[in-house]
Amino acid sequence: MKLIKIVFTAALAFVAVTVPVYWFNLDTKLVKLLEKPMMKHYDTMPRDNRL
Repeated sequence: MKLIKIVFTAALAFVAVTVPVYWFNLDTKLVKLLEKPMMKHYDTMPRDNRL
């Protein structure tokens, strides 16, 4: 019974976290926030091959 309670609590916590992330599109907003610093980093890297 204790194991069922732990699994149920973990599943409920998982749903409680993932539903707002999906609903408010937070994953895309996080990527958009990190895009500028990442592009700045990758633009300064030396290139080995020419396009």
